[in-house]
Amino acid sequence: MSFQYGTPPDPDKDGIMECYHYRNAVNDYDKDGGLVNSPMLAHWFLRNACDVILGEDAMYRYSPRELFEKLEEISTSHDEYTNLQECNDAKEAHELFYQAERLGSL
Repeated sequence: MSFQYGTPPDPDKDGIMECYHYRNAVNDYDKDGGLVNSPMLAHWFLRNACDVILGEDAMYRYSPRELFEKLEEISTSHDEYTNLQECNDAKEAHELFYQAERLGSL
């Protein structure tokens, strides 16, 4: 899935300033702090992030509370997975260390 920008404005219908803001928002996508200075880009980012979390048009189908709770759930499950991986890595390292130690004492 790639980042989805908003629909480009029509200069004749929407005006030249809307085109200017659109271009700046697209350019801000790669800048550090771009979300802070571009409300249009912030909206696109929020819409895209919600789509990644809960599927297409999630921003319009769920309440902000539901979206935040789902994000918390994803974060918690990621933390649990990371902790499990760390435990497995520690267990493997422990087994390898003591196996080498036992072999060395023979």
